Amino acid sequence: MREIIYIQAGSLANYTGTHFWNTQESYFTYDDDDEPIVNHDLSFDEGRSPQNQSTLCPRLLAFDQKSNFGTLARTSQADTATNASLDTTWRGRVIREAQDPIPQSEYHARLEGEIEEKGGLERTDPNIRYWSDYSRVFLDPKSIQPIPDALESTEAGWSVGQDLFRRYNEDTELMEGAFRLLVENCDNFQGLQMMHDMPTFGGFSHAFLTSFRDEFLKASTLNFSFLSGADPNHAGIDNFLDTKRIINDALCLQSLHQLSDITFPILNPSRWSPLESNLSQVLSYDKNSLYHTSAVISSLVETATLPLRLKDKAAFTDLYCNFSTGLSNKDEHSVFARRNVTRGLQDQDLAAFDASCDLSSLQEPLVSSIHAPAYPVPTSFPSIFWHTKPTSTRMTSSLVTTPSTSVSLTGYTRFVEQTARTRRSDGVLMSMGLESDDVKELASALWEIVDGYGNDRE
Repeated sequence: MREIIYIQAGSLANYTGTHFWNTQESYFTYDDDDEPIVNHDLSFDEGRSPQNQSTLCPRLLAFDQKSNFGTLARTSQADTATNASLDTTWRGRVIREAQDPIPQSEYHARLEGEIEEKGGLERTDPNIRYWSDYSRVFLDPKSIQPIPDALESTEAGWSVGQDLFRRYNEDTELMEGAFRLLVENCDNFQGLQMMHDMPTFGGFSHAFLTSFRDEFLKASTLNFSFLSGADPNHAGIDNFLDTKRIINDALCLQSLHQLSDITFPILNPSRWSPLESNLSQVLSYDKNSLYHTSAVISSLVETATLPLRLKDKAAFTDLYCNFSTGLSNKDEHSVFARRNVTRGLQDQDLAAFDASCDLSSLQEPLVSSIHAPAYPVPTSFPSIFWHTKPTSTRMTSSLVTTPSTSVSLTGYTRFVEQTARTRRSDGVLMSMGLESDDVKELASALWEIVDGYGNDRE
């Protein structure tokens, strides 16, 4: 067994992760004659439902602000301990004011009520308030990791995020408690698959990975990192918040280069404009809706990582969307390595797909393709298709390393250099717990990463 532990940190990461786990749930089979296409034991372990019944739960730690957990929110152990202490030491009158419980979500009410339309659950978008509103899997209590809501006021606070992790780890014994239990429940733990929001959980995730690496130096890490909405190529140095966001993104990228085996930065949906002409041909989504955009991202992440979970490694169009840099990636000759996963393509489509792959001079193992069944579309998936929402859909996903990555990194590096030279940025750096020398070192480290991708086609 080669189990994977999953980490989700931040709102977009947890919205995306909820879609991801709903897709995993759709692979469950309930007939002894049906063989699942994935090995569920790699990603799921026996846990407890809210009714304390044995069930399969993701091997997951989900970090987010406490108020973002919705119906999953719970009173912290610290609050419980405080109340117990009051009961034993205070002899006067005690008045407790309990917060009204959050009502059940519309989607979960549909599931329980078995609202049917054309033989299945109603396939229109429910009202979504939190990412837990459309979850189809049970999370074990140790997976739920609520962070104090004060994090909202510390966006792009690199050092604040690191300090927050250290305090949280001390208060909850996270690494020796919940995380240790996840590892010990694995027969042969192979590593982490992580998604995190850079603006709010950048410093926090850096501190988490540093602590993880201290003990699990050889374990693999695969990271999907969600950049802020600030564009280093179009932001002004006088914009305080954008400057913080860009420096924070740059710190995250440099950190992940050291701590993660493979990192795929994902553009913030607000920066998808170059992609929208392609996406709009097949999807009608609201880019201001986390529920919608996270579904698009999740289909990419789930399909790209499907080979890690498959039991048997299993109309092609010229429609490519580069979610990491927004640049065109049709020039196969400039690719260093590529992993393709196709979903539900028919023979004719596969022939066209294989022909396109033959245009590359790359050979195995630098390029590989895996063909799998169609991507399932659970009832929890938003209605972002131009026509009736299907139960499954064809798609392809590619993870690529290419010289064009250096173009995006160069933008961050030049902005960081400019910040280090500008006295007006001293206030920004101070708010992040940084000094001018720290930023100069960051720029130097980023240039080394850029040089690693090369500047010419050879």
